[in-house]
Amino acid sequence: MNIVFRSLFILFLFPLFIFSHSDSRSEYFLPMNARSAYAADFDRDGFNDIVVGHASYGQGPAITVMKNSSWGTFEIIDTSKVFNANEDHILSVDVNNDGWPDIVTFYFDFSSGTGVNKIRVYYNDHGVFPNDNHADFNLQRSEPFTDINFGDVNGDGYPDMVVISTNYDFWGILYNNGSGGFLSPAYRYVMTPYKIVCGDLNGDGRDDVVIAGQKTEIWYSYPTYLEHKVLDTNWSDIPAIADFDRDGWNDIVTQAYSTTRLFKNLGNKTFQQLPDLIYPAGVGGLYVADLNNDEYPDLVYCSTTGDLIYYNQGNFLFADSQFVAIPYLGENWINVYFEDLDNNAFKDIITVRGGIPRIYPNLDIRFNDGHGNFTTDPIVSTDNKGVLTKARFANYPNPFHENTTFEFYLPESGMVDIIISGMNGLEITRLKASHFEKGFHSEYWNGLNDHCLPVEGIYLAAITLNGRIIKYLKIIYI
Repeated sequence: MNIVFRSLFILFLFPLFIFSHSDSRSEYFLPMNARSAYAADFDRDGFNDIVVGHASYGQGPAITVMKNSSWGTFEIIDTSKVFNANEDHILSVDVNNDGWPDIVTFYFDFSSGTGVNKIRVYYNDHGVFPNDNHADFNLQRSEPFTDINFGDVNGDGYPDMVVISTNYDFWGILYNNGSGGFLSPAYRYVMTPYKIVCGDLNGDGRDDVVIAGQKTEIWYSYPTYLEHKVLDTNWSDIPAIADFDRDGWNDIVTQAYSTTRLFKNLGNKTFQQLPDLIYPAGVGGLYVADLNNDEYPDLVYCSTTGDLIYYNQGNFLFADSQFVAIPYLGENWINVYFEDLDNNAFKDIITVRGGIPRIYPNLDIRFNDGHGNFTTDPIVSTDNKGVLTKARFANYPNPFHENTTFEFYLPESGMVDIIISGMNGLEITRLKASHFEKGFHSEYWNGLNDHCLPVEGIYLAAITLNGRIIKYLKIIYI
C-alpha cells in the first residue's frame, strides 16, 4: 500500500496552483494514488472544473477538487476529505436536482470493525463541498464493488445509481428518492460483470442498463419490472451506449482484447451486429467521446503512451486512426475523461496516471483545437483576452427541458446578444439585443427557434458584447 506521509498531506491541505517543471498548463502534481477524474462546472461560472478520486485507505485525501481558474488553468482547492476509498470511478452528478453537480464516491466504512460498503455523496454548496455536507448510503453487502455508474432508470427525472461486483456475480440499482438520497439497493445475479453503463435503448424515456463481462446483457427498464436480454455471449470488457449513426436510437459498442463489437439498434429491442473494428494490440481502454463536434460519437482507445482516436464518419464508418502521444512517465495504468476545459467547445483529454513516483505529474491535460491537434496549452483564439478572462456565461439548468436561463457577468457595459446555433454553425435563434451595464445579469429562453418550434438537441450558445463574441458554451435541450 502506498502511504502519503503526514507532512506531504498537510502541504496538500492548502490551495495549490502547480504546473510541471516545464510550466506547462497541462501537467499537475496531485496527492498520491490518483485513480480517476470527472469534470463538471461545480461553481457554475461557465468553466468546467475537475474532481479526482484517489486510493487513500484513510491515509490521504480520497478526493481532490480542482477549480478551473479560467480557460483551462487549474487550482487545487480541496484535498481535505480523508476516508477509506479506492476511487477508480469517481462521478459528479446532480443527485438532488438543485442545479449544482455533486460528487459521488465509494466509501469503505470500517468504523464498526467489519467492512461495510457505502456510496458517499458530497453535496455541492454553491461551488464548494463542505466536509459535513455529505450523506452515506449503505450498499448492504460486504463483498467488494468494482464499478459504479448512473442513469435515470425509472424515468422520474432523478439520477439513480448502478453498481456491480465482478468477483461475486451481482449488480444492483439504488433508486433516487427525489430528496437527494437513495432507496435501499435491489440486487440481481449476473455472471462475472465487468463494467456497467446506462442509456435509453427503446425510446421510452427510461434509461436501460448494459453490463459487459462474461456476456453482454441488457436490462430494459419498465414501470414495474426489468426485462433481461442477452445481447452477446462472448466476453467483453467495456460497454458504451451512444447513437453512432444518429438515427435516433442509441447503439451499443463493446470492447474485448483488440476487437470492438458494433451493435446497431434497429428499434423494437432488436440489434444488428456489424463487422468488428480491429485495432492494434496493446492499446486498450475503450472510451466514447465526440472530439470534433460533428455530433457523431468517436471511439478512443487509451494506453500509457497515448490515445488512439477513430473519428466517426457516420453509418458506423470510422476514419483511419489518429494517435495522440502523451508522455510515458513509468505509470502502471491510466484513466481518462473527456470534457471541454478551455471553453472552445471541443472536448479535451484528461489523463490520470497511476502508480508513478511522486516526482512526476500524475494528471495530464491535452487541449483540443478542433482540427485534430491536442496541445499542452489551452486554446484561446481571441484578441480580447482580457475581456474574455473576466466575462462569465452559463445557463441553468443544463441539460434542460422546455426552457433555461442564461446567467452572465459583463466586465464592461454595452450591447449584448445571445446567439444560439446548431453544431453545424447554423443559427436557430437569438435573444433580442439589449444594452446592459457592467455586472451580473440573466436572460430567459423558452427553447423555441425563430419559427416558434421546440429544438431538442445539442447547441452552442454565444454571448456577444458590442459585436464581439466573448464567451460560448454547449447547451443540451432534452
